[in-house]
Formats: sequence, C-alpha cells, structure tokens
Amino acid sequence: MNKDPWDLIVIGSGASGGWVAKEAAERGARVLMLEAGRQLDAKRDFPMPDKPDGGRVSPLVRVLAALRGQYVQARCMSFTPLTAHLFVNDRRNPYSTARGAAFNWFRARQVGGRLHLWGRNALRMSDLDLKAAEIDGFGDCWPIRHADLDPWYSRVEEFLGVTGERAGIPNLPDGHYSGPHRLTRSETELVARIREIWPDRPVTTCRVIHHMPDRIPPTLKAATATGRFSLRSDAVVERIETDPATGLATGVTFVDATDRSRHFVAARHVAVAASTVESVRILLNSAGERHPQGLGNSSGNLGRYLSDHLLVFRAGTWPDIEGLGPDHDPYDFGAQSGIYMPSFRNVGRVDNCGFLRGYSLLGSVGRIPPGWFFMAIGEVLPNADNRVELDPGRRDAWGIPVARVTLRHSENERAMIRDMIRTLRDLAQTFGLPDDLMGQEGLVARLTYRLAGRFVFTPDGALVPGSSVHETGGACMGQDPARHVTDPDNRLYDAPNVWVTDSASFPTNPFQNPGLTIMALSARAGAAIAKSVRAGRVS
Repeated sequence: MNKDPWDLIVIGSGASGGWVAKEAAERGARVLMLEAGRQLDAKRDFPMPDKPDGGRVSPLVRVLAALRGQYVQARCMSFTPLTAHLFVNDRRNPYSTARGAAFNWFRARQVGGRLHLWGRNALRMSDLDLKAAEIDGFGDCWPIRHADLDPWYSRVEEFLGVTGERAGIPNLPDGHYSGPHRLTRSETELVARIREIWPDRPVTTCRVIHHMPDRIPPTLKAATATGRFSLRSDAVVERIETDPATGLATGVTFVDATDRSRHFVAARHVAVAASTVESVRILLNSAGERHPQGLGNSSGNLGRYLSDHLLVFRAGTWPDIEGLGPDHDPYDFGAQSGIYMPSFRNVGRVDNCGFLRGYSLLGSVGRIPPGWFFMAIGEVLPNADNRVELDPGRRDAWGIPVARVTLRHSENERAMIRDMIRTLRDLAQTFGLPDDLMGQEGLVARLTYRLAGRFVFTPDGALVPGSSVHETGGACMGQDPARHVTDPDNRLYDAPNVWVTDSASFPTNPFQNPGLTIMALSARAGAAIAKSVRAGRVS
C-alpha cells in the first residue's frame, strides 16, 4: 500500500461511500476505501434457491439463526435463508440499548454494505420536508434546499437508472426515469380506484433503482476504472487520528479483521460513510487532544438527534398473484415494490390531525405471497435525548468500544402510529384487501410470533425502532457551529477535512426513503473533496 498520504480515505463501501469514492476519483483524487467486511463472491454468496420458495423465511429459520449468534439480525424483514450470511453476527458485533428503549440495529459488513439487501426505492425530498420547521415551528430546517440537491439527484438517477413516472406531486419531486415501473394488473386497478375515491391522496408507482445482477455496486466499478482507487476489505476502522496542534485529521487507524493487527493510513481528507450509528461510533471513539469528547463534538451534540422511521405493516392474502416472473432474481428486492403514496398529512401546513409531519404508504398487490402488503413509513421528530453514545463497559470482537443506542417514541410518534393504523385499516376495507396476514401460518408460527412479539413490535403497534433500517442523525448539519456537528457541505465544523456523508448528517428524517438523498449528498461531497485536493487544501 502506498506510504504517501492518500488524498482521501473513505470509511464504508455502501450507498454513501461508493458515491464519495466515485466522484472524487473521477475528478483526480487518489482514494482508499476501508471496508470492515469481506469481498463477496457472486456465485458462492448469491446461490439460487433449489425451489421457488427456497428464500422464504419461517419462524424456525429465525430461531436457529438467533441461536447461532444473529439474535438481532434475525428480526429483520430482509433476513431469509438466502440472505442470512449478509448480516453480521451479533456476538462479534454487539451494541447496547438504554433501559426500556429497544432498538434493532440491522448491519451488513461486506463490500457493498446493505446495498445487497435494499429495496432500492429512490425518492427525492422536497422543500416542504427540508424546510418543515418553517411551516410548523418545530426543530431545525435543513441548511440546503432541493435546488442544491437537484443536480446531484439527477446525477445519481441517470447513472444508476430509476424506473418510475413523473407525477407532479408537490412533496415528491419528479426525477429522471429510464422507463415506467411495472405494476401488476391488480395494482393498476387499485391505483385507479384510489385516485377516484381518495382524490386528496396523490398516488403513483414506486421509483426503483435498477437491480445490480453482477452484485458489484456500479459506483465501485466506476471508481476502480479511474486507476486512482484502492479498496481494502476486512479493515475495521477504530478511529480517525488528528493533529494535536491543528485538530485536523491526519489519517485512520484500523484493525485487520482476520488477525487483529492494527494499522495506520495517512490521508489529507477522510469521508465517514459507515452508516449512521457506526459513523457516530467512530467519531466518538476518535477523541484527541483537540477533541476530548469525540471528533466533531465541540457543540456537545455529536450522537444526538438520532432518528429512524416509524413503520406500521399490514398484509393479507390475494387470489390473483402474478408473481415476479420465471427469470426473477431472488436477490432483486426492489421488484417487490409497486405502489407509492407520499404523505397526505400536514403537507405545506399544519392539519388538525393530532401530530406534526407525515407518513407515506408503500405496498404491492399480486406480486409476492401471501398476496398484498402495505407499510406506513413516518417521520420521527428530532429529539436530543435520542442518541448514540459509547458503552465503556463493552467491546466488540476487535476490542473497539461498542455503541449504546437510545431511541424512544414521543407522544407525537404515538399519535402518528394511531393514524397510520387507521389509514391502513381503511385502505384494506375501502378497497377490498382481505386482511389475513396470519391466515397461512400454522400453530407453531403463531406461537413463536406471540412469544417474540416484544422484539418486533412496540406496545403501540409499530415495529421496534431501527426496524425500518432508515437511521439518520447524530452528526446533524446546520448553519451554527455552536449547535450543529456538520456544515451545509457535510464537513465537520471542528475538523473541516473530515466529511460525514451518510445519513448521520440528516437534521430531520422526512417520510421518504433516505437512500437517494444519502447518495446525492455523498456525490456532492466527493466532488467538493476533489476540488479541495486540486487546490491543495486540506480544510
């Protein structure tokens, strides 16, 4: 490995890290990516099932996985016999939670990260959401607007390809689509009926990024093609090192995942793109002479304002299942999405609905057994008490302090959950969707769900926090260094050559899937880093 300082070290190889690396390398920067997990093999790690339902998960599969050490990961909806090895082992990768604050942290340590498990819904955020505090007076606005993200949204959409339709919905900006997203016959009929019966609730098709059948993120292929990019897998980042005189980052210390040896790599810039909780953990563990409470924590808000989407799920049987086709790739999770309804609560105003902000509906009819599903996905208001800290009493398999996660729902979230439940019930009843989620399950399955229910559902009926895998916050961006961790360009105020490019930088978590915004912010940051490199600047 080159002993000269790299222009940029990127921590993490998923949605965020790939875009930082691609944009920086294509613009001339020398980039090293550190990934905690292993390289994947397309044939060995993505085997085809022996029978059509070979990827179907059962309670027994989850119980056995828990006994093998995946007692948290086995609760994830994407956890199946085909994907179990793409999740971490919880014994080797522990974390803790505050008393009475359950949190499911679903993690995937491998090249590509959680991209291999993602439903690929690509949704832009509107100014109605980025500037929601101007409307309802709660919390902070984002320090940027849709216009700042628009060219980067477009760059991501055009490079990766997105199926969808232009719908002209105010709180769901249109993007660039390669073609329509296919609906089943049942979905087409349902969309028409929703538009007729619920005209005040805009509905469209899902917007889904193209599948990657070769299992290699296109961003990593593009970065590699520049000749200025190197990837070091099995590199568990412990901390970012800083200069005691300037406070700027000098490089990264990582632990070799296989032999536990420690290594330091020098760099002019560091991009933290390890996913929200892990990124905050690394920053907190990077305390130094100029950063005694963690790197980027002079405001005292590093780790605070953690969020995750509310998620309420409803499903049932349907007589006309078209399926996903005989050539369907069982690892193509985006194909399961059909219909999307952006939030119709508090859109550009404060409605008399009992809560602030809003939620969306995403679902399908006639695609996969048992037949139909819809999930409501809602915003959790920023709360300083919801946070990531270090747990001084526990360490992971590589001797690094683990994260301690606290996320509790407020009365605003509980009121939103009640409305979500009513809306999903009304949807099923109004449009004739048989509500029979457990109808095909046997006695053992029902008993298992009853016993394990507290690990899956809150008392209010939502999934336990963390279950949407849409964590955000902890290194929130804003205009005030006294209150915010990162600036509007995703740089740490306390160390401007450190860039937090994943959703840890989000000051709020609107109802849209955060994936497209993560990638747009990361692409923008990668271009800015390359510009700094060309100018010879490190801050």
